[in-house]
Amino acid sequence: MHNEAEKPNSELQPGSSQCGLVGFDRKENRTYELVVCQQPLHARMCGFGEKDRRPIDPPPIVQLIVREDGQPADIKTLQTPFFVLHVTLWSADREEERNIISNPPKYTRVLMGSLVSSPSLLKNPEGEQGLYFAFPDLSIRTEGQYTLRFSLMKLSSTDFQPGAKSKILCQTFSNPFTVYSAKKFPGMTESTELSKTFAKQGLKIPIRNDGR
Repeated sequence: MHNEAEKPNSELQPGSSQCGLVGFDRKENRTYELVVCQQPLHARMCGFGEKDRRPIDPPPIVQLIVREDGQPADIKTLQTPFFVLHVTLWSADREEERNIISNPPKYTRVLMGSLVSSPSLLKNPEGEQGLYFAFPDLSIRTEGQYTLRFSLMKLSSTDFQPGAKSKILCQTFSNPFTVYSAKKFPGMTESTELSKTFAKQGLKIPIRNDGR
C-alpha cells in the first residue's frame, strides 16, 4: 500500500516541513488535526542486533482532533477502526527522512518497532475523552538528533486492492529528541501521568514508577 499525500486546502506535501496543517475532508465536511500530547525525550540506541530493543522514552502519544463545521465532532460516531497513524524517522530539522541506513552489503531500517498505530478512545488525566494513538515500542539503531513524523490515513475498501494508494489526511512532527550511545544515555524517566492514566484504562504501554 502506497502513501499519497492529499492536498485539500492545506497544500500538504509528502516531504514538506509545513506539516501540522489541518487536513480537510470535503466529502464528510470534517477537519483533522494531530497533536503530539506526549513528546519523545530521548532513547538509547539499540544497534544492529535484533534482540536488544531500547524504546523511545517516553512513548510518543498523538491525539486526533476531528471537527465538523468548526465544532468538535462526536468521536463516538466516527469509524475509528479505519483510521491509522504511520510514523517515520526524520532529521531534527525535518528536512531529511532517516528511516533507512546503508549497512553493507544491505540497507537496514533505522526506526524499529510497530510503525503503525490504531486509535484508542481514552480519557486524559482531566477526564476528557479523546482519540489517541500510542507508539510504545519504537526504537532507533543509531545515535543522533531526530524527529518523528506522524501521518494520518483513513482506510477504505479500495485501499486493500492491488496498487491502491491511501490518502494522507494530515501530518505533524514531534519535537527533536536525542538518541544516545549506551555510555552516554542518562537513563529512563518515570512514566508520565498521561501514560499511567491510559494504562489504567487498558492501553498496552510500559509503566515505570521511578527513573532508572
